[in-house]
Amino acid sequence: FSANPCYNFSPGSSRPITNEDLQAVTNDVANPSNRTITFNMVRHPKLGRLARKQSDNSTVDISTFTQDMVDRKEVIYIQTPIELVGWEAVDSITFSVMSPPASIDSQTFKIDISYENKQPEHNTVLIKNTGAEVTEGESVVIDEYKLDASNLMSKLPTPERSSYEVWFQVTDLPQHGVIVVGERNLTQEKPNFSQFIVTKYGIVYSHDNSETTHDSFVFGAWLNPKGRTAQRPQDKKDVVVERFNITVRPVNDQPPVLKTKTPGLKVVQGDRVAIGPEDLRVEDLDDPPEDITFSVISKPSNGYLALRGGLNESVVAFTQAQINNRSVYFIHDGSSASGVFYFSVTDGHHKPVYKLFNIDVSEITITLLNYTGLSLQQGKTVAALTQDNLAAETNGKSVSIHYMITKPPSFGKILKENQEVTHFTQEDLLAGSLAYHMTSLSSAEDSFEFTAFTLEANLTGQLLNITVRPLIQVAQGLKIPNGIPVRLNTSFFNVSELAAISDSDPVFEIMSHPKFGKVVQTSSKRSRKFVPAASFTFQEVMQEKIALELNGNMTGVEELNDSLVFVLKADNVQPAKGEFYFTVVPYNPVAIPSTKSPVPTTSPIPQTPVRIFRNGTASPVPSTVFHSTHQPSKNQQKFKGRNRWGNSNRTSFFSTTLGKPPRTEEFPFRNTPVRVESYPQKTSNPLLIILPLLALLLLIIIFVVVVVYFRHHRQRKQNTSSPQENPFSVPPNSESHSSLTQRSTTIPTVTVTPLNPTYSASPVLGRFLASNQASPYDTADSNVLVSSWSNGSLEPTSQIIHAITPTLQRNQYWV
Repeated sequence: FSANPCYNFSPGSSRPITNEDLQAVTNDVANPSNRTITFNMVRHPKLGRLARKQSDNSTVDISTFTQDMVDRKEVIYIQTPIELVGWEAVDSITFSVMSPPASIDSQTFKIDISYENKQPEHNTVLIKNTGAEVTEGESVVIDEYKLDASNLMSKLPTPERSSYEVWFQVTDLPQHGVIVVGERNLTQEKPNFSQFIVTKYGIVYSHDNSETTHDSFVFGAWLNPKGRTAQRPQDKKDVVVERFNITVRPVNDQPPVLKTKTPGLKVVQGDRVAIGPEDLRVEDLDDPPEDITFSVISKPSNGYLALRGGLNESVVAFTQAQINNRSVYFIHDGSSASGVFYFSVTDGHHKPVYKLFNIDVSEITITLLNYTGLSLQQGKTVAALTQDNLAAETNGKSVSIHYMITKPPSFGKILKENQEVTHFTQEDLLAGSLAYHMTSLSSAEDSFEFTAFTLEANLTGQLLNITVRPLIQVAQGLKIPNGIPVRLNTSFFNVSELAAISDSDPVFEIMSHPKFGKVVQTSSKRSRKFVPAASFTFQEVMQEKIALELNGNMTGVEELNDSLVFVLKADNVQPAKGEFYFTVVPYNPVAIPSTKSPVPTTSPIPQTPVRIFRNGTASPVPSTVFHSTHQPSKNQQKFKGRNRWGNSNRTSFFSTTLGKPPRTEEFPFRNTPVRVESYPQKTSNPLLIILPLLALLLLIIIFVVVVVYFRHHRQRKQNTSSPQENPFSVPPNSESHSSLTQRSTTIPTVTVTPLNPTYSASPVLGRFLASNQASPYDTADSNVLVSSWSNGSLEPTSQIIHAITPTLQRNQYWV
């Protein structure tokens, strides 16, 4: 025997007792159907009664029932009267259970009766909250038969009930209507009304005539003392909150509306297409799509309409619901002409709407998707032909696309699994089993003509181009100054790998010079004389004999885009057409051109330099290459081809010549910095060299003039007094004093020893010594020319004093 601890029940309702609430079984497993289990009531319920439901839904009171009756839900507990229950109460039934020879005595079945026990058929704690039904745009009265909360009084003792009344407060107003109490509408500021008003007069809900089928409002109910202003309690347990539902009966006052401006369909020849709501859509706010019916007045001339499941049968009627489900099909007859059909649509309540439905027929076509052509790496002869190079699609039913080569390549052939073919399919392109093999290395490009076709259509006269990519590294983002020749080197482009695989010096044939300048060349790296070039070699690029000379109009422009188009050729490989892009910017002597790292336009090159010898062989060698540019200036034109101090190969104590490293012809693979030099640069001021030399010459001239002046003054003094022989004079043929230095007793002489005994210090001294045929520095001894500027004989006025350089003693020095 098993029973629920408590059987929940609502006041004033009836409910069957099921085997989930009460069940008894025996241990006679062999013959359970022969064992009848009987319940005999010993004590009847006080707040209700037990009854058996008859076949005609009538009831009869019982005091005995069986387990089979409980299983068939024939035993019903009826709670009555409500006044005896109050808000909540507990009832019980005492019975015995028998199944001879077994029995159980005095079993109690409890029944909990409370308004809090909501049942599926009575989902409220109030006596009545049934909701209301209203016609669209009309009103309905809500009275005590629809809303009654007077059972809240049962929470109070009987003597206190007369001092209270039930009040309602609407917390959520209806969305599609208003509640009228008396002559005022309920608002958020005044949302209260009482049960007395509902019972005596009722409240009114008025619908706003919108196309809605449901509305509701939420309210709270509580007990409020009579004579006091209605005040909602703070304690939520004292307030019952529920929703009052309102069902709106729609009125068919709106005709169907065609939402598709131009009903129509696009179909391919011979195809069948479902008609969807994007092609034909009619809306009716009063009726569902199933009630909107289409009728075909005149059938289409290029096909027929059918429904899914019977595409071979023509139909003349369908609904909007079938269109929404894409169950209506148009079957095209394969003709090329377009067509229409005439239809009407109605909801059954309003006049039909008539309209034309257009059917546009498209021819079956083949469209090329990928048509980018094929590129072949210079130095290689095979390139894969895949769907990335060639792909097509068709709008027909046959999706298998074939390709027929109508004109084969001139310098190669198309291979499939190493066999030449003239026909292949889209599946072959997808599988990657096709390739182009260049058999002749005489051209930089090739092509073949083909026809793409299916069983339904074809596309003829198509051409696929095949180009050779140059094997070169080029710089990106290169900015070249305007107005000066910029020498090219491997920082601009590098073809070392091409030189290595071809065992030759690659040649650049210029196809198109830059728009804003030209490519020029010179005989040597140091030469400044440039002539236009029609072609050049990579060897000349490494030797910086090639330059870009740009002369674009930069007025009001910060930069210009330009390029150089060339054909790159080498031995034993096919030629390749390339283009070198750069940006022309105004010349700035401070800034130097900068490039990003040269990026390979083909495969990456190993970071190993290659030296190209005269005979064309290559070997790895490290290198760093700079390129220079020539800066035109007035100084350059003035001093062009002229050395201020004589031969540029000579050296004086005013300058130092550094040894020049031997030149090496090489292919640097590493990215090298780009440097611009000028010949000469604007920052090299010649005055910085001229002025110090002039100052030094002026000092020497002053010194010579002073010596001459004092010597002349001494001779005049000697001539004025009494001319006589110098007691210290020695005949020229005197051998004993031939090696001694002659000194004057009145004027001290000064011997000047040059710092550099090789060449004269300045051109000025050279002119002073020009009258003397002997070199002023012909021996290790010093010869100083002293002139008295006298008009007398040569011997007293001009003497060459030959002296042996004495050894300096302590505290002595040369001046």
